[in-house]
Amino acid sequence: MTARPRLLLVDDEIEILELLTMAFHDFEVETAVNAESAAELLRTKHFDALITDIRMPGGSGLTLIDHAKTQRPGMAVFVMTGHHQEPASDARVAKWLLKPFSVTALRATVLDVLAGR
Repeated sequence: MTARPRLLLVDDEIEILELLTMAFHDFEVETAVNAESAAELLRTKHFDALITDIRMPGGSGLTLIDHAKTQRPGMAVFVMTGHHQEPASDARVAKWLLKPFSVTALRATVLDVLAGR
């Protein structure tokens, strides 16, 4: 990766967005507090990766993932959930993260996935 990777973080919990923004300080990071505003960002900007919550007011993270894969088929998608929703297999998602998760491990996973693309 020569340029700074672009990352879209989506969660209705501001504290999680702030924590992840700090963890990915060397990325170009944009944040959204709901699926609707994230979908608008995906329509207008390029991102290398999306990290999203599943359950948010105003729209499902699963619907956002479908939208993201339509807009940016090659984008890496990481899902955060506190609701034990990880499916046995979902080709749209690079990694499911059960809250609480290690930010260090998430960062390492994102870097590994992006390096392999």
